[in-house]
Amino acid sequence: MSNRFLRWTLGGIILGLSVYLAYVVVGHMQTNAPPPSIALPELEEADAGMEGFVYRQTKDGMVQWEVAAQRAEVFEDKQEATLKEVQLRLFGQQGEEMMVDADEGVINTETKDFELRNRQDPIVIELKNGYTILTPHLHWIDANQEIRTPSPVTIQGNGLTITGVGLVGHLESEEFSVLDHVRVQSSS
Repeated sequence: MSNRFLRWTLGGIILGLSVYLAYVVVGHMQTNAPPPSIALPELEEADAGMEGFVYRQTKDGMVQWEVAAQRAEVFEDKQEATLKEVQLRLFGQQGEEMMVDADEGVINTETKDFELRNRQDPIVIELKNGYTILTPHLHWIDANQEIRTPSPVTIQGNGLTITGVGLVGHLESEEFSVLDHVRVQSSS
């Protein structure tokens, strides 16, 4: 009888451990599963889609800025257009002041604000005065005529390299402020 009791006990323990092991393995597989991919809006959801999109903001007959994109999808209910392969040109009193290329962007068609971002490399902002700004993310606030970013920033030009986090820039006055963790290096 003791052999039979010992066999049943060991069999129960083995069965219990097997169930526990299966539970741990399945639970581990579920927690380590890749997150579901975020679906980008499809053309069927957009009100309009186009290749070779150009959007210009004018004031008093003068172009203030121009956004060109290889592809765009317009969503009228959200009052926005999503853009792919974007080129931005900002104009000042003396003509083109700034040029930017980005992977993607969004324009708010009501406020005329837009946002540009790159997936990997930083956005390169080339200013007419010889300075270059590098950042992964950029906002244009049309009402204030300013660019902003909360992201890391590098400004290079005229023998200076300025790094920090966050930027506010006013195109008309050509004043740019790095907001936090500012470091300046001179190569002259």
